[in-house]
Amino acid sequence: MKTYNAMVMSFDGEHKIEGEFPTVDKAWDYINNMGSRWYFYPFCFVVKSKTIVASPPLLEFCDCRRINTVANWFKIHSSKPEHKNMDVEDYIMSFRYNGV
Repeated sequence: MKTYNAMVMSFDGEHKIEGEFPTVDKAWDYINNMGSRWYFYPFCFVVKSKTIVASPPLLEFCDCRRINTVANWFKIHSSKPEHKNMDVEDYIMSFRYNGV
């Protein structure tokens, strides 16, 4: 049986993987009810093994990418001075339009 996990990621690419779920939808249900972890790890994904299988809107470019690849992108992106202290929406948009 396929199992999926919920993954949360911070601006600098630090990430945590939690739970085992039978479907992608069950993993999203878990993510949607996580509570305060959203504050420290605002980017959420559904993963299987070491690969991202589902991303939130505007981060779809992370789908089918390895977790470590995306974590490195986030780390590089957040280290740029112009990206310091951005909120989640601005960070995602700068990622989409400026790349890593």
